[in-house]
Amino acid sequence: MAESTGQKKSAPARRERGLDRAISLLDLLHRQRRPARIPDMARDLGAPRSTIYEIINRLLGAGILETYDDGTVYFGKAVHFYAADYMAAHNLIRRAREEVDRLATETGETAQFCMLHGNKYAVVHMHTGARPFRISSDVGVPIPLPVTASGRLLLSHLTREELRAFVPGEDLRLPDGRIIAIDDFHRDIEEAERQGYCITVGLADSFTQCMAAPVTDHAGRVVATICFMVPRDIDPKDSRRLLSRLIASGRALSVFVEQLPPKSGERSLRSQEAEA
Repeated sequence: MAESTGQKKSAPARRERGLDRAISLLDLLHRQRRPARIPDMARDLGAPRSTIYEIINRLLGAGILETYDDGTVYFGKAVHFYAADYMAAHNLIRRAREEVDRLATETGETAQFCMLHGNKYAVVHMHTGARPFRISSDVGVPIPLPVTASGRLLLSHLTREELRAFVPGEDLRLPDGRIIAIDDFHRDIEEAERQGYCITVGLADSFTQCMAAPVTDHAGRVVATICFMVPRDIDPKDSRRLLSRLIASGRALSVFVEQLPPKSGERSLRSQEAEA
C-alpha cells in the first residue's frame, strides 16, 4: 500500500517536471530563433534525450512544433493560430501596432512598441524605417532593461530596493563593458518619470539613440512604451520633433487604455481559486 501511495504522489511531480521541460524547450527555440536538432536541445536543457523525444512528439502531434527534412524541429502552425487569438483579444497591442506603423510611415524612422517580459524587456511590434542601415532589436528577444530608454520608464513603479532585487546584476553591464551602478540606474528612472519620456544615447551601441514615451494604465502605471530608434548624430531639431510626436502617441495610447474595461485576468489564479 505504501508503494502505491508513493506512486500516486510521484505522478503529479513527473507531470509537473515534464511541463517545465516543455516550457523550457519552447523558450530555447524562441531564444535561438532557428530550428534545432533534438540531441542539441537535450544537451542544452540538461535533460535525457528520451524525455525530450517524448515531449517533442506530443508537441508535434498538437501542431505546436513541426519537423524539417534535415531532422530539426521548430514552431508549428498552431503557434501562429494561438498568437492570432492573443492579438484578437489584446486590444492595446492591436491599437499599438497601428500607431507604430503610422509613426514609421510618416517619419521614416524605426518605431517600436515595447513591454516588460519577465525581468527583461522585449519589442512587441516594430516597423523598420527608411534609413539604409538597421538600428533596431528583433521582436520578442529579451533585452536587459538598463541598456534601454524603455527600461527607465517601465520600472518607474519599483522602489530602489525592489529595483535592486528585480534587475539581475549581469544586466547592469553594457555591451561595451561599462557597468551601470544600480543607484545611477534608479536616478535615471526617477528622472524619466519626472520628464514623462526618456532618451538614451550610445547604450545599446555607439551609433544609436533611443527615445521612449510611456503608455500608462488606469492607475497611471507604465504598462508599455512607444519608441523611436534613431542615429546618435540626428539633428537636434529633428530629435525634438520626433520626441513631440512620440509623446503624443504615448498619451493617445494611454487614453485608449483608460477607456478599456479593467481585465478580470489581472487577478491571480490563486485568488480566483480561493473565491471558487
